[in-house]
Amino acid sequence: MNIKLLRLLTLAALAWSPSAAADDAVSQRTGAFTLSNTPQDLLGDAAGKVASIITPDETISWEVYVPETYRANEPAGVIVFISPSDSGSIRRGWSGVIDERNLIWIGANQSGNRVFVPRRVLLSVLALAAIQQEYVLDEERVYVAGFSGGGKVASMVSTEYANTFKGGVFMCGVEFWDVEQPRLIESIRGNRYVFLSGEHDHALESTKRSYRAYRNAGVQNIKLLNVRNMGHEYPPRRELSKAIEFLDSGSLSTP
Repeated sequence: MNIKLLRLLTLAALAWSPSAAADDAVSQRTGAFTLSNTPQDLLGDAAGKVASIITPDETISWEVYVPETYRANEPAGVIVFISPSDSGSIRRGWSGVIDERNLIWIGANQSGNRVFVPRRVLLSVLALAAIQQEYVLDEERVYVAGFSGGGKVASMVSTEYANTFKGGVFMCGVEFWDVEQPRLIESIRGNRYVFLSGEHDHALESTKRSYRAYRNAGVQNIKLLNVRNMGHEYPPRRELSKAIEFLDSGSLSTP
């Protein structure tokens, strides 16, 4: 199943609305924990529309991190992370950035590079449905990020769902869209994106090419971070902080 067809299915199946869900979001769990759900629970009868990718009764799990300072009357942003490995857990040392920026982290398990791309995309979209049932979210600070192959998928998600994801961080992996002009190009031009690589990263040149392609397409709110002495690896906390700060600089509700 291609990404375009998946988009049509998920848009039909999932009408994600942070504001509408806010009254029902009552969880006060903080720290790191695993959140599990099924497409049937999240989408109801509409889960059948994505059954060719994930069966309605399949249990999906996500790794979540919520700052201890979370308060429902101060809606948090959310960063959906796409990992190249089987775990969606937050990296050691990154939780401080999530705390400082009033964000919630959520990453799907069993969504690594060996997994069918449409399934990885769907798991990232369903992450929003899962987390909005638990917490009050700031719809202007909904971001997607990923590393390596996960960064490539994150860039696909960010353009296919540009009305939902207001920004993205593509770490050591990014794909430029494979069509002349995406259908949501105006939303893409209004969002913010960070292209993060290292001077010793084998993906540096392709990251630079994608960065230039975005700029040539009229996407101006973009930032290239070329980290000194970094190879193809997860960036240090300070670089993640710079990336999130750039995304937040476009939000009226920046903490």
